[in-house]
Amino acid sequence: MFGDKRRRLLRLFFIFQILLFILIAPSVSRASVLRVTIPAIVELGDEAFTLSEIAEIDGDQRVVDAVGALLLSVKNNSVTRQQVIDALKTSGLDGVKIELKMPATVRVNPLNSDKPPSSLSSPQKSQGAATITRQSAKTDNKNLSSLVKELAAWDGDVEVQIKGDVPNGRLVAPASIVPGSPSATLTFRDQEGRERSISTRMIWTQSALVLTRSVKRGEALRPTDVTVRQLRVNKAGAYLSRPEDVVGRALRRNLSQGEAIQKDLLITSVAVTKGKTVTIVARDGNLVVRAKGEALDNGSVGDAVRVRNITSKTIINATVIATDTVEVKP
Repeated sequence: MFGDKRRRLLRLFFIFQILLFILIAPSVSRASVLRVTIPAIVELGDEAFTLSEIAEIDGDQRVVDAVGALLLSVKNNSVTRQQVIDALKTSGLDGVKIELKMPATVRVNPLNSDKPPSSLSSPQKSQGAATITRQSAKTDNKNLSSLVKELAAWDGDVEVQIKGDVPNGRLVAPASIVPGSPSATLTFRDQEGRERSISTRMIWTQSALVLTRSVKRGEALRPTDVTVRQLRVNKAGAYLSRPEDVVGRALRRNLSQGEAIQKDLLITSVAVTKGKTVTIVARDGNLVVRAKGEALDNGSVGDAVRVRNITSKTIINATVIATDTVEVKP
């Protein structure tokens, strides 16, 4: 009898342990780790830049995009570890563990676009690796970067890094490369039919729209809210580069200043419904006046609609700037 009771208790104990594991395991798996690595020396063309231009960032793609878009600036020809830490603190990434690997001070060298082209036998050396840019290492009258761009059908830029020299001959594999791929193995075949393969690392960049100020969910984007910057990207087709494609549209979630605008974050749903109460906003410099109104038309963000002021009963023309919010010119 006591043995049966003991077995039942043990069975209940093990069931409890299994349930406890099921409940706890998902929360543990959701813990996100972001690894940011910055070398001791970097090259930049502008005093203002994004973190992705100097750092290797690994982790969840959405987190990588958000952190990579953080804006930094060069001070005294250097970037300090504290600058990067301060920028990361403003990212608003709650619950994300960040592993930062960089020296206390990173030296910044100006990007020199007037350097003479390197020959195939003497590629540019950088920390033990050869960097093949559009001005260096020609093969079959085309440089390696151009070949990679053709394989990927990529309209941005790509920097290709290899160890050693570019083999003689023509590129025979792979047949294509997915834009954003961090690495690839390239195979060349010389005139005698001998093949040689090399491993490459690739850094993809393209023109993309980033925010000049923080924008809240549902708020309409204005021409002054965006600017075009060269961003490091990990996948193709995720970003827009023309301001006219985003002006007047709204975002699905809040975005901070310096973050890039992804296509899937834009919405054009109805923000104001006919017959519903809306907030009327009028701005004159730093002065902002708000009043209640009734929408007389349906409208998406950026649309012009008629609104009746509830207090004065006056009908005015306004522009939808967010959900249940319109703006009138003073």
